[in-house]
Amino acid sequence: LGRQAKLLICLLSVENKVDSFQSAAPPFQVSEELKTNISNYALAVLLSVKISAYKGNIPRNHILNIISKYRFDLPPRIEHDYASWEKIKTQVSYALTQLRSKIKKIVRDAPVRGPNVSSLLEQINQSIISNQNIFALAQQIVKDTPCRPTVQLCARVAIMASDVHRECGGSERYWNLIDDRLEFIRKTADSSVSKVTKAFNAILKADRQLYGADEDYEIKDTLPDEFQQRVDDVVSGNVVPE
Repeated sequence: LGRQAKLLICLLSVENKVDSFQSAAPPFQVSEELKTNISNYALAVLLSVKISAYKGNIPRNHILNIISKYRFDLPPRIEHDYASWEKIKTQVSYALTQLRSKIKKIVRDAPVRGPNVSSLLEQINQSIISNQNIFALAQQIVKDTPCRPTVQLCARVAIMASDVHRECGGSERYWNLIDDRLEFIRKTADSSVSKVTKAFNAILKADRQLYGADEDYEIKDTLPDEFQQRVDDVVSGNVVPE
């Protein structure tokens, strides 16, 4: 009994020291490394051909699932620390907002063309101005990213570069209208993967006839990069967060 009492005292002492250490630790802050990872994965999520919406909780939750799976530099069980997890959610929302807000500014300001125009949103706007063929646009969009200009991605880009920007004047409704079109395609196809694919192929064909009929180019249905494939697997629900 004496040995058990001593062991209990030792365990309580260790527990008190752990509690003291945790109490003394500074509040969690999102590191620069985590911010970089969030930004990179936010772009990959927006470029994913599996994404069903570009605004709202859907893209944000995809990134949070990726963070939960790959952890990066996060402390253990941080998802159960509401205050700290809220900081991560806020950073994710900020990264997505930054990507989406650029298109409104670019469409509104109609920036001058130039060789330094390289962001996804700038390239979309330039295609609207210059009638650039969709494959060339997709190549520029995925430049310096692991994503590749597949048929599916080119079809998505064709929707982004459609007349939606004229309809909303580059307002906050832009991404809402894009999401509405994606939802319309899914409902019309009864959520059938094959029918959705046919619909995207038809959109791409119509875009090519309008903007690239005189150009001889082929869009090969290449496999996505390993990084993008990991993101697509999470977005499509094939990989469950750990």
